[in-house]
Amino acid sequence: MRLIGQIHVSLKGSIIQRNPTVWERLKRGFGATVDLDTDRLRVELEATAVVDQVRRALGQLGIGNALSLVIDDTVIFQDTDGKPDDLPDLVLALSEHSAVFGRGFQELKFAAEHEEAGLHLVIETRARTEHADDEPTGIISVGGRVRDLEPRAGESADDYRRRVEPLAKDPALFEAARLQFESFVGRLEGALKASMPEANVTQQHADARVVHAPSGDGAAAPQPSSPTHPAYDPFLVYYPPSPLGMMLDVMLISSFMHMMMPPHVLFVSPMGVPLGTAQEAAADPGLLNDSERGGDADDAGGADDGGDDGDPWGDDGGGLDDGGGFDGDLGDFGD
Repeated sequence: MRLIGQIHVSLKGSIIQRNPTVWERLKRGFGATVDLDTDRLRVELEATAVVDQVRRALGQLGIGNALSLVIDDTVIFQDTDGKPDDLPDLVLALSEHSAVFGRGFQELKFAAEHEEAGLHLVIETRARTEHADDEPTGIISVGGRVRDLEPRAGESADDYRRRVEPLAKDPALFEAARLQFESFVGRLEGALKASMPEANVTQQHADARVVHAPSGDGAAAPQPSSPTHPAYDPFLVYYPPSPLGMMLDVMLISSFMHMMMPPHVLFVSPMGVPLGTAQEAAADPGLLNDSERGGDADDAGGADDGGDDGDPWGDDGGGLDDGGGFDGDLGDFGD
């Protein structure tokens, strides 16, 4: 089961103006007014200020375990050793690069992780200094897992099934996890509002999902790198999926479909297209057999298929080696 939430942060910026054409230059020469405004904004952001504001928000929730910090194509910090409470190390690493990134950047990605009430959470902040005027300046994505449902080191598929199968039949476990996750995202939203009083901070969603892959190829679906994609899950950016994850999805779907009162969980396709809640699927199993509702990459907003899908958050390739995979490719974000 995937716990996925997202918070948008919007800041005031200045409208970016395009270069005038030759004809427009001539018109201006004769005193005419020419509108050169575009639909894009430029926001003056300092990397150190962004990290400090998010760090203070995380600190209010007791989060001090950093994963990575990537600014443009430079890895500033990466926790390769799994060191706990290393957020001060990230801040120190950033201070050593302040001369370069103290003023201005194109994209910043800052990830941390946290554990509470049996949940394992990844919190990723992504901010851009240029974006369309109808898009947020920053996106905070939260991905989580129930710790007891995660595969253990050296655990075989048979051992995993025997251990997890009884848990899959306990609706209270999943309902409690969902409510705890919703509480965490809500508290994070409040903390961000307190640390960013000049910003408009809004929670977009916080829900529990189970992926239904009728063809059995859900694991082969490419993980989208854009946080605006409906299937984006920051947990999978920093913790690559395990083959046992598909086994868990199958067990959960089978279990929820036979419960009198299934938990409030959303079934989605591998591309993140909603198929219905567990309650709706239990009442109408045909929801999970409707291949048209499963959609494809285009229906879901353009998965990472190697092409240009026009997503302004671009294709950064994913992966742990660079703290989330940013490789300097800004897609069509900016000029």
